[in-house]
Amino acid sequence: MRYPDEHDDGRVSAPVTYTIITVSALVLIILVFVLISNNQKPRVRNTAVQAAKATPSPVEEVMEFAEGQEDIETLYRENKLRSEDLDFWDMYQQKDVVVETTPSPKPTPSSSPELTDEEKAKDGKHILVSYKDGTQEWLEINKDIPLHEYDFTKMKAQNNQMVYYEGDKEISRLGIILSQESGKVDFEKVKQSGIDFVMLTVGARGYETGVITPDTTFADYAANATKAGLKVGVIFYSQAVTIEEATEEAVFVTEYIRPYDITYPVAYCMENITNDSPRTDILDQEKKTQITETFLTAIEKEGYSPVLYGSRQWLLTEIIAEGLLADYEVWLTDQSPVTDYPYQFKMWEYADGEKISGVEETVSYTISFVDYSKR
Repeated sequence: MRYPDEHDDGRVSAPVTYTIITVSALVLIILVFVLISNNQKPRVRNTAVQAAKATPSPVEEVMEFAEGQEDIETLYRENKLRSEDLDFWDMYQQKDVVVETTPSPKPTPSSSPELTDEEKAKDGKHILVSYKDGTQEWLEINKDIPLHEYDFTKMKAQNNQMVYYEGDKEISRLGIILSQESGKVDFEKVKQSGIDFVMLTVGARGYETGVITPDTTFADYAANATKAGLKVGVIFYSQAVTIEEATEEAVFVTEYIRPYDITYPVAYCMENITNDSPRTDILDQEKKTQITETFLTAIEKEGYSPVLYGSRQWLLTEIIAEGLLADYEVWLTDQSPVTDYPYQFKMWEYADGEKISGVEETVSYTISFVDYSKR
């Protein structure tokens, strides 16, 4: 027997079950609605949190930089890196892009304006030379070559015979140039005419044939001049075009003059030939200098006083003046009343075509500022 308020076997009745199912369905619907609504709203909070996490704090940046700097310094020490190796910017440059830069303008060196011919003629730093073809050029005087110090106001002349004084003392010696073209010579009369020395032509090389020919009057002139009390020097006219020919000329001269008392210089002349083309025209300035120096050096080794004979144009333009004019004495030929040749010279042929007692033909006058016989 069962009382009315007792359940059968403890089971839930059907109405209760239905009620639970309905409530659960409603709750599930609400949850689904809430989830859908949340998905449709912007996640402002989440985005801000992520951004905050993505941006490192200042402390973290310093720590990361310090760690990176330490790594770079380690690489530099261990691998000997250069600053160029750390220039990462180049990694991102396009290879076909050429960056053009405009160079900074270089300063223009200041230069003095070109002097006029009149200014060059007056400044004492230039000399005008004339060439064989008639052209002229102003040359700057080279201060590395010794300059002469002659005061031409101390030069006195009588009958075109020049005398140079220092104070009241006559220091110069007067000479003439002789060759087989001079004809008969009475050296006693020459001496009485006020001449102190003679420069005799010893020989010459042909400017066409290249053959060395002795002067036919040299031996007679040399002996008679010495007998008359005149000092004797010699001249050789060269047309050498090689070092070997210059050596040959020096040997010829020293052997030819050895028997005679030569107390004045042995002069070397490689002058231009007037109205013709000498064989030396093929030589440049450097070669002429080498040939000339070869001859002068050989003469000096034999114990004679070598001098370089030439016109102002030849001395200034045909050879390298810095070498020869600084190392050897010069015998200048210049028929100007007062020469403007700037460099040192020991002898000066100042007049040509002169008549003198004792010489059949005309002669050239030359003055020596040195008494070579007393050297």
